[in-house]
Amino acid sequence: MFERLILSLYTGTLFSIVFLVAPILLRTEKDKNLAGRFYGRILWRFYKLAFFTLLFYLLIADEKVYALLLMVGLALNVGLSFYLKNLKRELGDIDQIDYNHPKRIKFRRLSLLSTALLFINFLLSTFILIKTFGGADGV
Repeated sequence: MFERLILSLYTGTLFSIVFLVAPILLRTEKDKNLAGRFYGRILWRFYKLAFFTLLFYLLIADEKVYALLLMVGLALNVGLSFYLKNLKRELGDIDQIDYNHPKRIKFRRLSLLSTALLFINFLLSTFILIKTFGGADGV
């Protein structure tokens, strides 16, 4: 029962970031620098919460492989976000750089990849939630 709650919390938080926060903040036309800063702060706070949530899930879950897969997915996102954070420091104010500048294009593509990884993590956590707790036996 508690495993389901922990995994649901993680999955719901991923849903919020992928389908609510990211589309709103990353599609702004003006003040992309400010929007990106807010999104980065949200992500780094999410990573801390998600790490401890998944660590707890790993400790109590029967299916350790699923918990490890989710942790690997989170680690990929954290690594990419760390790289993006360093790239952003190098770029400075993104609003001051031409939209078609190669470094800004690279940053944009990596940001989309980060969101895609979060989406894949969401799909994986949803699959695990349904597989582990869904159906007639899990209800």
